[in-house]
This record gives sequence, structure tokens and C-alpha cells, in this order.
Amino acid sequence: MEHDKQSMDELLARGIKSVPVTILDDKVVIGFNPQELAKLFDLSGDIPVADVSTMLEKYEIVLVAAAKTFRQIPADRWDWESPERQRTLGQFCFHLSDRPDRAMNAYNVGVYSNYDRGRTVEDILGDVGFEEVAQYCEDVLKRVKASLDGDASIDLEKVLDTYMGNKTAWEMMDLGLGHSVHHIKQLYAYMGMMGLTPIDPLTEKDFEGIAVPTELF
Repeated sequence: MEHDKQSMDELLARGIKSVPVTILDDKVVIGFNPQELAKLFDLSGDIPVADVSTMLEKYEIVLVAAAKTFRQIPADRWDWESPERQRTLGQFCFHLSDRPDRAMNAYNVGVYSNYDRGRTVEDILGDVGFEEVAQYCEDVLKRVKASLDGDASIDLEKVLDTYMGNKTAWEMMDLGLGHSVHHIKQLYAYMGMMGLTPIDPLTEKDFEGIAVPTELF
């Protein structure tokens, strides 16, 4: 714990308030950002970025599966905390669903802040359970589909001011998708830790074409 505090103090001294973060010499990449990490380490090869049709397909697969999985979790596991991070399972499930919502909000307001990545389920939905978070996840999916392929579809080339630097709406929607994929993989692992078996979990084939960290935690 003391080492973690020291590490955070060092980051704060450099003006960095977000984790995860990758630092190489004087260069900094905040968050899991495949494009910027490839530049940082001078990596060759294509970094997957979903086109609109793929993004629509994958968002449908992932968020439908997420809502279905939330409904499989017993209500008394809401306050369960994962070993590697002090965050309740209820908050985790909300966070999984909320990143795409915040990407769409950033398009409307032009900014994606640290507040957006840390919203709490209590502040946004109130005193709820897994069913209400599942419904929220389904609502987010409806708005994602409308934003990407509806009458009010967004301009994916619009540049947004984010805590990771300037990003296009396309990049933020793609990062939101990867974020939800990484977290649903973690959710399956958490369920295993609790002695629960997910019903009809997604497989690696469902995740093809989406950039996510290679390490689960």
C-alpha cells in the first residue's frame, strides 16, 4: 500500500491525475490507448480500429451480453469487492455500461473529463440493483445505435478534448467499445471468483477486431 501511495505521489508531482498511465522518458500515455501506445513504443503493424458496421455489431453483442449477465448475479453480491481494486460489483457493472454513454456525451459537450470516467452508480441511478443497471445498459445500447446509424448519427470526425488529449468521436466510441469488452471479460472472471458460472458467456471470437489489453487485470 505504501508503494502504491508513493507511485501516485510521483504521478501527481508530474501533473498526472489518471491511471492507468504509461511513461517512457518524458512521454506519457494516459489510459489504454492503442494508437498512442503504438507510437510511444514505435510498434509496427495495424492497430484494430472498428469501422461503423463492425462497431454497431460489436456494441450490440457486448452490451446485450452484459445486461444479460448482470441479471444472472444474485442481489446479495452487489457490494462484493474484487481483490485487486476496491470497487463494488454494482459500481463495476455500471461503469462497464457507462463509458459508451460518456463518449456520446463528450460529442455533445466537446469534452471528456476525469469526472466522466469516474461517475458513480449512486449519483446517476440512485439506490438500485443489477436489474436497473441492466436496463441502463440496454438504454445506452439504443443510444449508441442511434448515434452511429440513425437519423441523429454523429460526425465521427469531430475532435473532442479529453483527459487523454484530443481524440475524434470515432476514437472515443472505439475506445468505449474496447473498454466494455475488457470489463465484460473481467466480469466473467469475477463471477468465477464468487463461485458463479456465467450463462452463455461471450467467446474470443465475439471480440475479434476489438483492441483490448492483453492482461485481464
